[in-house]
Amino acid sequence: MSAVDSVRDLVALARKLGYEIREEWMGGAGCSICELRGKPVVFIDAACSAQEQAEQLREALRHRPDSVPAT
Repeated sequence: MSAVDSVRDLVALARKLGYEIREEWMGGAGCSICELRGKPVVFIDAACSAQEQAEQLREALRHRPDSVPAT
């Protein structure tokens, strides 16, 4: 599976889990999860490669409060 496919699958998983997805230029800071106006949001760093985005998104989802299994 390509890194782009991994990002696509992880974004789909995050949406199924109720997350809003936002892609922002964060200068390589990586993905993060926060809550805005009571809704969980995943920020994907557009400055990162697809491989980095997949790894960071997987890690961010793994450390959410009710934990997501590794994909």
